[in-house]
Amino acid sequence: MYDKIEKFKTMTKTLLYLTFSMFLLLFGSAGAQEVSILDKEDYQIEKIYPNPATEFVFVDILSKNYAVVQFELIDILGNTIKKWDKMELTPGRQKIRLELQRFKAGFYLLKANMDGQVAIKRIRKL
Repeated sequence: MYDKIEKFKTMTKTLLYLTFSMFLLLFGSAGAQEVSILDKEDYQIEKIYPNPATEFVFVDILSKNYAVVQFELIDILGNTIKKWDKMELTPGRQKIRLELQRFKAGFYLLKANMDGQVAIKRIRKL
């Protein structure tokens, strides 16, 4: 019985270590994780707020052209949790509201794909 308990403790520690390692790989360095290829002057994500969020986030986008954007919410394991419908952008500033109520608390990546250009931003759900 004692051996089973020790084996369970060892497995639990290993699992926690692996989870923490994966977390550090995905979220360890803000500069390395926030990817943006949208700095080409045509599209720019200006701000994502509130962050941390509880029920929703607003994404402020500046677009110089008409475009289509699609957002994805990705968990720390890299699984797509939610893919919102494509939205049309008009030239100028737009504020887009994305609902987060039904998702568990934790860290996520928000991926924006605008006409083949991608930006990935980190968000925290409380």
